[in-house]
Amino acid sequence: MVEGIDGSGISTQISRLSQSLLSRGRKTKTTKQPSTGPVGSLIRQVLAGRLQGVNSETLALLFAADRLDAFVQEVQPVLCAGGVVLCDRYLWSTLAYQGLDLDDSWLRQINASAIEPDLTVLIKVRPVVSMQRIKEGRFHVELFEQEDLLEKIFAKYVVLAAEAKAAGQLVVEIDGEQSPDDVSAAVLAAVLQVLGET
Repeated sequence: MVEGIDGSGISTQISRLSQSLLSRGRKTKTTKQPSTGPVGSLIRQVLAGRLQGVNSETLALLFAADRLDAFVQEVQPVLCAGGVVLCDRYLWSTLAYQGLDLDDSWLRQINASAIEPDLTVLIKVRPVVSMQRIKEGRFHVELFEQEDLLEKIFAKYVVLAAEAKAAGQLVVEIDGEQSPDDVSAAVLAAVLQVLGET
């Protein structure tokens, strides 16, 4: 999975990574959270401010439901067929974003069915840089796209990376403020190593 705060270039890097793997003959599936499924569509309305009145707990439960639905519908069939799944955000996003005002242990409990990824790539971009990118690239900002919130979310990502490494999980942290080409090369190198193609 590829993680990072808003404006860190996750979607761009996932797209580039997918093309690189496909060109190497790897069966590849890209997923995004929120997904494009029915639950994910509902979440997107909340994040964009088009759907009001959804509290933090309900939103977290929607993310957990969307994650499970996407796994069953999109991820599991590809893994069973020997393919590679690239996930644009995953459990860390819930822990970092919903974790701003919800209990970490509860968030982990409602996401207990989420499988552990073979690799987590954390693209690190300072919130001041990410906000500049967001303002230059879009006409609107979403629910969590405020610099003070992103500072807290970024700090949580750093903690999550350290905890995952200490637990023996494979985590690669990449400077997302490099050129997009340099970030792509670093992401691809990390994935190829896991796939045994270095």
